[in-house]
Amino acid sequence: MQLNEESPRRVLFVGLDAADRELIERWCGEGFLKNIAALRARGAWASLHTTADVLHVSAWPCIFTGAQPDWHGLYHAYVMQPGQQAPVRPRPENCPVPFLWKTLDERGIRSIVIDAFLTCPLDHFSGVQIVDWGSWTHFATTTIAPESVKRSIQQQFGDYPAEDHSQVGMTPLPDPAGFRQRLLTAVKQKTRVVRWLMANEAWDLLLVVFGECHPAGHYFWHFHDRSYVAHPEQCEEAMRTALRDVYIALDEAIGELIAQAGSDTLVFVVSGDGMGPNYSGSHILNDLLTRMRLMNEPAPEVSGTANARNADRPVQRGLLSRLRGMVPKEFRAAISRHLLPRWVNERLSLHWKTADIDWARTRAFLIENANEGYVRINLKGREPQGIVEQGGEYKRLCAMLADAARGLSNPANGRPAACAVHETDEIFAGPCRPTMPDVIINWDPEALVTTELATQSYGVARAAQPGFALSPYYSGNHRPNAFMVAAGPAIRSGVVLENASVLDLAPTILAHFGMAPTGHMRGRVLALSDPADG
Repeated sequence: MQLNEESPRRVLFVGLDAADRELIERWCGEGFLKNIAALRARGAWASLHTTADVLHVSAWPCIFTGAQPDWHGLYHAYVMQPGQQAPVRPRPENCPVPFLWKTLDERGIRSIVIDAFLTCPLDHFSGVQIVDWGSWTHFATTTIAPESVKRSIQQQFGDYPAEDHSQVGMTPLPDPAGFRQRLLTAVKQKTRVVRWLMANEAWDLLLVVFGECHPAGHYFWHFHDRSYVAHPEQCEEAMRTALRDVYIALDEAIGELIAQAGSDTLVFVVSGDGMGPNYSGSHILNDLLTRMRLMNEPAPEVSGTANARNADRPVQRGLLSRLRGMVPKEFRAAISRHLLPRWVNERLSLHWKTADIDWARTRAFLIENANEGYVRINLKGREPQGIVEQGGEYKRLCAMLADAARGLSNPANGRPAACAVHETDEIFAGPCRPTMPDVIINWDPEALVTTELATQSYGVARAAQPGFALSPYYSGNHRPNAFMVAAGPAIRSGVVLENASVLDLAPTILAHFGMAPTGHMRGRVLALSDPADG
């Protein structure tokens, strides 16, 4: 295809999914990430404020839309929908605000978009779309469009060579060294695909997200972090540097793409959140809700000492749950991974997340999350089986939950377990607010929570195992260490931007193409250029 020589100066946007700012800065300083370091030296750097400090999955949709989470509704792998009782998978096609490349496309600015996290294929789009081909987590049907590009990629490059989230995490990672190698191969494979597209398709914006450091952070953290509670004394030597190896491979990919894009291209390298040790306490919250008599509350006739004893008993599981528990987990995982379609796995997974909840005796429940704690009120008029009255009862329950969460601590060291607790109505009021949890708990990794949370009024809540020993078996987990480096013609070198946000990226790219921010955007245009260059 003939390249568009009359287009505005081009933009290459490289997303590094869950690449951690602290690790990037450390390994740049130690000489391992030469291309990112060089880009930073000749361009602008920012430690980004990010919506991931409250809702970690929301960062990429915020980057791609410029909107807050309560305006796009894409904040987690499981979300609520008014009129449905249990969490469901988010559907990016229902996002009420447009993705950046749709807005550009409507103005004749051609985009190539590759594995943009938590997005979907667009109808009537003139550019190239590759959706959930090499993403870590899939939220749409894998799509490559147009068809001519799909045929060429399939013939020349084949399938993405590493597993996605649906194939990893049901059981402990059986082959870490093999997974490391597949991630390294995947980086090279995606780089070849991107370079082929750069050479053969017209583009004004090329946006690609590399997802490989996301699973690397989740599954290699304990090899990397000698202070981590699950750090192995013995392992294959290659695993000691497995996390860094993936970052180095991504740095090499960035160097190749920048070289091919040319010196007149504006380049962004961005991460919306980072990765650190997994000391989330979310897996203990079911026990906390049980102790607070908010989930599967004992029948009224059970009282006194019998009621107190019940607080330390696990919830009685239904017959189907007990039968399921009799089948070895490894066997269930193998069936799911190899025999069942993705959509069947999704439905089964969603069913089992709430199968043991008696909604008639539940005032609050969890939206399952291996990172933040998401508590949802079983509210009349919103949940079909809601039992909590709107208004005063709802507000009192939210306040009680938030107070209890603020009082949580690790009994092993006395440190507060949460770095922040939010009543959602106090921070979000947009049109997608009804899909969100009602109380959000952001855990402090410095508290080193594993299996216990001490409360001020409800005893010690417990889980049988630490979070890293439970599905999805993350030893690393998300932290809001976001960053941006940008370089190109007229960008000031060595600049450190203050108070920049993930919400600023979409307005800044629109401004580069001579467009004003749209009404839903909440960021500002970053001052990247020298004043003399306008």
